[in-house]
Order: sequence, then C-alpha cells, then structure tokens
Amino acid sequence: MGQPYDHFISRAHMRQWAKGNRVTVLRRQAEKPKPLDIGKAIAAEQGLNSPSNEAEYGKIENAFARALPRLLKPFSTPTDLDWQAVRKYAVLSHDRYPALRGSAANENGLPGGNAMMVPNPAHWGGAINALSHLDHLATSMDREQLKAMRLQSLPIFAQSLPPMTQVFHGGPMLLGDANIHAITLHANANRSWSCIAMPLSSNSIVLFGDRLFEKEEVREIEQFLRMKVAMDSTVVIDTPEAPVINGLVMDMWRNQHQASGMGAPQAIHVWRRSGDIPDSLRDGDRSDISTS
Repeated sequence: MGQPYDHFISRAHMRQWAKGNRVTVLRRQAEKPKPLDIGKAIAAEQGLNSPSNEAEYGKIENAFARALPRLLKPFSTPTDLDWQAVRKYAVLSHDRYPALRGSAANENGLPGGNAMMVPNPAHWGGAINALSHLDHLATSMDREQLKAMRLQSLPIFAQSLPPMTQVFHGGPMLLGDANIHAITLHANANRSWSCIAMPLSSNSIVLFGDRLFEKEEVREIEQFLRMKVAMDSTVVIDTPEAPVINGLVMDMWRNQHQASGMGAPQAIHVWRRSGDIPDSLRDGDRSDISTS
C-alpha cells in the first residue's frame, strides 16, 4: 500500500523551530523546500478522523505546549505535570506517525498500524515474527478503532517509558512526522545501553533512559537522531534558515525516495567498532545498524 502522505506534526511542536511564525518545510517528492507560515497552514489532518479521538489527541498536545517553556529553559524546574506531559506526548508522537494512523484516503489501518509501542527500546523491532498477524489485523479493522485502542493504552505506555528523563541543549535538530526513536549505543560486544530520543526544539532533545547520559553520549545520540528523523519521515520541518534540510536531508532524499520502514517501532544500533557487531546481524541489509 506504500506510505501515506497525510502526515501530522503538532502545531505546538512545530512552533519551537519557528522564527517570526515561519519555518521551512520539505516533503518527499518535492523539488525544493518551501517556507510555511504556521498561523495560516500546518501539516494538517484531513478526512476520516473521529472528533472524539482528535479531542483526546488535542488534550495531550495542549498539555505538552504548556510544559515546553519550562522544559526548554536551561535553569527552570519543570513540575511533575510537565514531565508527565512530555512523556505522554512522546508516545503520542510515535502514535501519530502516518503508517500507524493509516491514510486519510483509507478508512482501514495500514500494515503495522496495530503494532503498539513497546516501552523498552531495546526490544523495538524485535517482534518480526508477529508482524504478519498484526498486518492482517490492522488492515481489517477500522483505523479509528485502532486509534481509540492506542489512546486507551497511551497513559500506560507513558508510565512505562524508561524512568530517567533528561533535556539537553545542542543541535541543530530536525522535526519530522517520524519523530521518536530508540537508539542503542554499544560500547563493545558486551556492554550497551538504550534510550528513547525525541527532538524538542531546533536546539534541544529529550531522552528517556534507565540511567543519566553524559554530554559526549548525547552528542552521538543527536547525530543519529537527526539521521533517523530524516530517513523515516515523509515531511520535515526546519528553522527558516534550514541548515539541516540544506545540509543533510535534500542530499539524502535524492537517493532515498521513500521513507524507511512501515512505522513499527525499531531501534537503531550504534556500534563503536565494526568488529563488535554480531555475525547474526551482519547478514542482509540492516539499515538500523551503524558504526560511530
């Protein structure tokens, strides 16, 4: 069925890249990026959406918008409600990925559309044997029913994300409709750690992990998060100057015409030495493996 292009990026999230209420947008198959005035047009929903589902999505997005100012100020102290809001939005950001939502031109879910987000990122992409069953269920059920099921489970998944939440300032970062990713760093053949990463603004990211991360590790995570957002998205948002679109995305998309994957959660594995990659993972073309 291919990738749908009825992408979604919340207005509150997009505004963090804006200057003068304007951002730069690039869509796959487009010849060049275009400016966008957020007040007049956004990457919009259309078609077959349930008003009740959209209202629930809106509540989560509004809570995230209220929390963002405190999350982004280096010396502010976010409240427990702020951290809860960003955790729920992180799960929602995954849930709104087009391949999970289904197309606005199709009232059924797409393959992968019923693949619930696994809280432990070390397991993302590990349920390959179940995908055929999930594909059948997703394409035979009404897409709004699938969305309602995921909304019911969203608070549980938000609580089940790795416990440590950190915001780091750096960048530049890219915003896309495939916005939350699991990254596993392998220090050697026997030692690794995983996190869930999401860009918050053009110069900040949020990480969910089982431990606190060092600045050197965060710089590495930022690099691979930019790459993963670019690879998997159907549309990307940058600041008006568009440094990441002009410096990375356009060259990548000239050779990669379709977004990677079908929206099911996957982890990108980053190995410091190619010799540490297990032989079982070397077979075939594995786009989720990289070396730093």
